[in-house]
Amino acid sequence: MYRSLQTRLKRTPILYRIAIGNAIIIAAGALLGTFLTRFLTNRTTTLWHFVLFASIGILISLVLNFFIIRAALHPLQQLRQVVRRIQAGEAEVAQLALEDTDPDIHRLTIALNSLISQLKGSNQQLRLLSERAINAQEEERKRIARSLHDDTGQSLSTLMINLERLDNHLPGDNREIKNRLHAIKEMAAEGLACLRDIIYDLRPAILDDLGLIPAIRWYAQTNLEGAGIQVELDFQDEQLSLPQALTTTMFRITQEGVNNIIRHSQARKVCISLGKQANDVYLRIKDDGHGFDPSQISAEAFENQHWGLVGMQERIELVGGRLSINSDAVHGTSLLVTAPLIKAEADADE
Repeated sequence: MYRSLQTRLKRTPILYRIAIGNAIIIAAGALLGTFLTRFLTNRTTTLWHFVLFASIGILISLVLNFFIIRAALHPLQQLRQVVRRIQAGEAEVAQLALEDTDPDIHRLTIALNSLISQLKGSNQQLRLLSERAINAQEEERKRIARSLHDDTGQSLSTLMINLERLDNHLPGDNREIKNRLHAIKEMAAEGLACLRDIIYDLRPAILDDLGLIPAIRWYAQTNLEGAGIQVELDFQDEQLSLPQALTTTMFRITQEGVNNIIRHSQARKVCISLGKQANDVYLRIKDDGHGFDPSQISAEAFENQHWGLVGMQERIELVGGRLSINSDAVHGTSLLVTAPLIKAEADADE
């Protein structure tokens, strides 16, 4: 009987629960007031007695009202705790199913469950589309870099060779034509150098031929030292071998980090560390620049169409990793990327 009444009360709407509780308090207060009135009228009382009994009655009413309202609003507290856990990533959607509760709260939980499921499905679709877009981008970069190297690069190299041969066959007294040929050769050499820089930015051959560590060393030293920034490299294992997807991810994050340091940090020294820790691989890029506010940069990224940090975050999440940034004006910026080797190896096997 008591359990049936308790279940029925749980399924009563919150408004009715509060109304019932207040009705009980009002009825109890009326009965108690009537009893005290009769009790006090039959005895000699003072003002102090009336104040004392009135205070006790008010206190009891407030305490009872507090406990009744707390019990009535208990489903909302449960709902708030579950939603908070979901926001923190600690709860699954199934934990949002509150049974034997207020019918309005029950309908709300069903709506939230549906919304969370839709968001989860949309996020999975976006993640797959993002992964396909990044993979397609890398393949297109490879194709363009190979095409530029094999076609345009070879054409410029052939042009320079033919210009050199033509210069050797010209009479020595024809200085005007020789000077023009030298100018054309210099232009061709500059074009070839620019073309190589573009090819290396698109997809450096050293990454595919020698691996991640030589590619990071080459890119960091070439760009940072070229900008007058001191570079310190700390590689735990020079023979570190990673799956292809993880290798590309770590190099692209390094590339973006180095470019951001050159463009924005005004740093004088940069330290890049790469190694393994337990079942994870880590990459740390630290500089002594003037720093920035990561939360503000992330909030402004969509408005200003700046996708550097957003791209880093997206890339590392696709391989199951995490990215953390600590930055201030005194200590500079420290970017730490960690990714599980087990997930990357399993993806590579698939």
